[in-house]
Amino acid sequence: MECLYEDTADGVRVIRLAGRMDLEGNEKIALQFNTLTAAAGPAVIVDLSSVDFLSSLGIGTILTGAKNVTLRKGVVVLCGARPHVLSALERTHVTTMIPMCATLGEARVRVTTPAES
Repeated sequence: MECLYEDTADGVRVIRLAGRMDLEGNEKIALQFNTLTAAAGPAVIVDLSSVDFLSSLGIGTILTGAKNVTLRKGVVVLCGARPHVLSALERTHVTTMIPMCATLGEARVRVTTPAES
């Protein structure tokens, strides 16, 4: 499991996850992922396009990271989930709590467009 990130010029932190978020994979990246979300600016995108498998532990890590961002009044968006990963997120109702976009481009628009009052 890999957890890479990039901070873009417009203040968005893009965290790219790759591999299997099973017990072993989650153990490898959970601390780093949560540190990256806690230390991020107000906009975070989590790119799941290279995640091959997502367990309940991985879902818990994603939810903890999202909480890190939202507690600071930031916005987090998930993107690029493969069909089986998206299905796991939908079955556990994560997509009702964290916005999901099909592409990184859509996610960038979502986190950089001011919310309507």
